[in-house]
Amino acid sequence: MEEPFRNYGLFENKKNEKILCLNVSRTYLLCERPTLYECTRKYWRLNGNRAQYAELVFAVSQGYIVGVFKPTRWSLSEEYIGRWEFEGEQIVDSPYLLMDISHLLGKRQNPVMYINM
Repeated sequence: MEEPFRNYGLFENKKNEKILCLNVSRTYLLCERPTLYECTRKYWRLNGNRAQYAELVFAVSQGYIVGVFKPTRWSLSEEYIGRWEFEGEQIVDSPYLLMDISHLLGKRQNPVMYINM
């Protein structure tokens, strides 16, 4: 059986991009929503003003980047007060896909992490 998370290398932000990392482990691994995009884009408690500067959004599961998205619009959720969601497009051929980012995340309680923001 092939290991789902092979060694694609450690993530390094060499281009100094503004990145928002969202831990989607629970919703993604338990298939709580129909797609990775839906697991990633909705219902986050975060600083919406800060999030709007993000050039990329990483969906992170088990310390690996499982999805990369280019957000085009952030808005307050109509379903959950104080939560944010984004609209955007998935970058399926991103060089960051499946890279290990655990060295930056550590053992965080907060599912939201800002890089270079």
